[in-house]
Amino acid sequence: HLVSNVLLWNFYHIVVSRLYARIPLRIDVPLWKSLLVSALPMGGGVMLRQLALQLDILILTWMTNLTTVGLFSGPYRISMALRVIPQNLSLPLYPLYSRTAHLSPARFGEAYQWSMKFFALISIPFAAFFIAWSKPILRLALGAKFLPALPAMQLLGLGLVPFFLSTLFQYLFAALDEQRRFLVSTCAASALRILLLIILIPRFGFVGPSMAFVCAETLIVGIWIFQLTRLGFPANLGHVIWRPLAGGFAMALVLFAAAETPLLWQIGAAALSVIVYGVVLFALKTFSMEEMHHAREGIAFVSPFIESWTKKLKRNT
Repeated sequence: HLVSNVLLWNFYHIVVSRLYARIPLRIDVPLWKSLLVSALPMGGGVMLRQLALQLDILILTWMTNLTTVGLFSGPYRISMALRVIPQNLSLPLYPLYSRTAHLSPARFGEAYQWSMKFFALISIPFAAFFIAWSKPILRLALGAKFLPALPAMQLLGLGLVPFFLSTLFQYLFAALDEQRRFLVSTCAASALRILLLIILIPRFGFVGPSMAFVCAETLIVGIWIFQLTRLGFPANLGHVIWRPLAGGFAMALVLFAAAETPLLWQIGAAALSVIVYGVVLFALKTFSMEEMHHAREGIAFVSPFIESWTKKLKRNT
């Protein structure tokens, strides 16, 4: 792990120094101290978030038996494998947030709203697949012995929507220099999650952690949205999310209808459900003209970007 990270750092250093600018390393203790003080609350919050993702299995192991833990951990591993998607998509947004947070608050608010909308749009199809096709996914990935974990799988799928949205907020709070708010709210949500696990596991068994996951993720996203609203940056998510939810409902109906069909029919139904989702989004006018314009600009940027990098690489070889 250490060697891979050192090699990755060297790769980034070579790319930046050869293609952009040479940045000499220097000792600046006051700067290091300032960065460390700023990073501690955010680092603590992120570590708590990562720890919270492991608390479910730890507390379930403490309170039940290995069979119950196994029934939950199988679907949980599948759902948590998807966390790389929002994590990798949210990271490139931080430079935009940091540039606009103090120089152009109005632009920061727009970027916040657009990113929330985008993450809602991409999370709902994953949730629809998890809820509608929990049985085929469990049978294919883990085998028939995990089919009793179907309710846990469906709840974890429902929790993907707030989980996707939650990955944005560490960068939003960091850009606004509000790391302490992030840490305090994360501590409160983690405490609530532990309380829910202790209450729900004795009554619902391996389904309890899934219920706690949905409740805790929904609550923490709600707290963060409320905090940003008080700072002058409303998400306006209520005006937007009902359209993707309607599309996700239509998508789930198609998937439920084909859940027990042969594999070939399921592949066709999966493609059809994605088309239905897109059609519903456009029919409900989910995207504004400005968003469509930005999407066209983004697509048009790909070809010149590749050409530019190709020229730079040829120049340096």
